[in-house]
Amino acid sequence: MMRSDAAQNRPEFEAWLAKPGNAEAYASAKEIWDSTAGISRTRIAALSREKQRASGARRWGFATVLAAAVALGGAWLILGNRHEPLIATLPSGQSETTLADGTRVALFEDGRVEAHFSDGERRVVLLRGRARFEVAHDAARPFVVAAGHSETLALGTIFEVDLYRLDRPTVALVEGSVEVRMAGSKKALRLRPGETAEVADSGPRVMTGPPELLLATHIQGDELPLHFVLEKANRVNAVPIRLADPALGALKITGSFDLKDSAALARKLAAALDLDIETTTEGPLLRAPEKK
Repeated sequence: MMRSDAAQNRPEFEAWLAKPGNAEAYASAKEIWDSTAGISRTRIAALSREKQRASGARRWGFATVLAAAVALGGAWLILGNRHEPLIATLPSGQSETTLADGTRVALFEDGRVEAHFSDGERRVVLLRGRARFEVAHDAARPFVVAAGHSETLALGTIFEVDLYRLDRPTVALVEGSVEVRMAGSKKALRLRPGETAEVADSGPRVMTGPPELLLATHIQGDELPLHFVLEKANRVNAVPIRLADPALGALKITGSFDLKDSAALARKLAAALDLDIETTTEGPLLRAPEKK
């Protein structure tokens, strides 16, 4: 029921599902499938060996391997018959998750990622926003984060990738080691903990200067939440833009935005979203237009 021909097989499947015990069996199998789909056969074999060694008893060797296979959903068979990579998108609003390989991902300010796992590679695509990765070690499969025209290769590490500026993705290394490169290029820049790199059209370079100078002053994107745009603008402006009703922050906007001028940005946002602007001593205030 996971293949392209599922629709034509559904009547037969529904008839089978109606028989006693089958619904429970299928639900159990599907849970195992979902939880193990991103684990490579190499990793499963390694886990089985570790479990066998830990048992300390040769006579239980086969049973231990079999138990590991069952615990991992018979994934040798499942993965052996899968020809497409796992594609998993975090549900809307979820800010932190653990991927199938054990990597922890935290999303910030409307970040969104997709995981494409196969036997040979763990690839995650950052679609928007910013994400922090605590990468689980798996020597058999490199971990790569693609963001815009950049690629970051991690080697068991902690790092953040920022896609606020589509034309200049940034990568900040917290711990371990990463290599940053243009997509499709073999030339890479290796970062040290504490360093941040940006990837422009000319390639990656280490950014220098105090943290406040590294803040983005221009963003662009599709369907960006208003609260996200304002948060970025208010980080680089002394005069903040505020909302009369916090619910307005959920409004979506598409375009290119210069964050350096609060007044000009407020006018642009108001015009695009049909909002009113109130000038206050604390800065521009956006509000819904009064009903007539």
